[in-house]
Amino acid sequence: MRKWIIVLSMISLSSSECAAQFYIEPFIGYQLDIKNHDKFTQINTGMQAAFNKGKNYELLARLQKSWGVAYHSADSSFTANPSLPLYAKANKTIVPQTWYFSIDHRFKLNSSNNKNQFSFLLLTGLMAQKLTVNYQYDKDNYTILNPDVTQKRINLFVGTGIEYMRFIKDNRLFFQLTVSSPPAGNPIKYPSSFSFMAPLAFNAGYSILIKKKKHEK
Repeated sequence: MRKWIIVLSMISLSSSECAAQFYIEPFIGYQLDIKNHDKFTQINTGMQAAFNKGKNYELLARLQKSWGVAYHSADSSFTANPSLPLYAKANKTIVPQTWYFSIDHRFKLNSSNNKNQFSFLLLTGLMAQKLTVNYQYDKDNYTILNPDVTQKRINLFVGTGIEYMRFIKDNRLFFQLTVSSPPAGNPIKYPSSFSFMAPLAFNAGYSILIKKKKHEK
């Protein structure tokens, strides 16, 4: 894993070298988890830098934070106290949070309309996921067998997607649909009601031109 982190860092540094055009692209969005049957959802906020490397290709350096929407469910707790009901409901809350640092790739598809652009996206980088688990129940008298516990992982991920872009003078409005793998690694080692997320994301952003080509004014 360390080798891949070094490679990603070198690519990121090289992307800053004399790009013909350079854009800053703030974005927001929403994503759901296709691996856990849409159990977890998140609100996306992020920023990426786009380096125009040619007519049909841009290199993207992205930093993203995905804010978890709390997921509520219930497990069963039990007691050995004969004066109490044998089972009682234990309310469970899981909050998924994700960070991304990635070097992404925008492959532009040919378009006859100079106001619109469709692109194919390839996502590669690091993903950090934390699934925070909290229970509310009578902990003095009841216990839970095999409870879910908080899980976290930082590792490589890959993804793909499509993008529509609308040109507005020098700037650009874009909409993305992407799907990503969970962070790489072995499955969770104990019986759990969830696994790490595989996000399906819908993002919208605005691409602000910072540096023009040398021959432009």
